[in-house]
Amino acid sequence: MSLTSLSLRALTIVLAILATAATMLLWNRVAGPRVTRAASRLGLLLASYTFTMIAVLVSINIAYGGLISSWGGLFDNLRPGPLHAVDRGGSPHAAGGGGSPHAAGGGAMTPGRGSTAPLARPGHDQSRSFNEPRRTARPR
Repeated sequence: MSLTSLSLRALTIVLAILATAATMLLWNRVAGPRVTRAASRLGLLLASYTFTMIAVLVSINIAYGGLISSWGGLFDNLRPGPLHAVDRGGSPHAAGGGGSPHAAGGGAMTPGRGSTAPLARPGHDQSRSFNEPRRTARPR
C-alpha cells in the first residue's frame, strides 16, 4: 500500500471517523477521579485529532500528485542527513579563490547560499543606512 493509493486514503478516513465516533461514545463512560477522567478524555481527543490529521495529510499528498510517493521516501525525510560544511567563500576552491571572504567573488558579500549578507525585505530601501532617518514628506 503506497502513500498515494486510494485504499490508504479510504483506510485513514475510516479510521478518523471511527476514532471520532469512539470519542463521542466513550466521553461519558470514562470512570474514575476527576484527573483520570480529564486525562482519558484528553487522550480520546488527541487520538481522534491525530487520525483526522493523518487522513487530511494523506489526502493532500494524493491531491498534489504524490509529494512523498513511498514509505522509504517518508522515512528518509525524517532521518537527518550528514552535516555538510557550507563554503562561505574563504576556501581556495571558491569562485574568488582569495581565501578572504571580502575578496572579489567571495560568498560572504553576496546574498545566496551560505551568505552572511542580509536579505532585502519588501519595501526596504537598500540605499540608505540603518542609522539615517527616513525622509518622508510631511502633510501640511
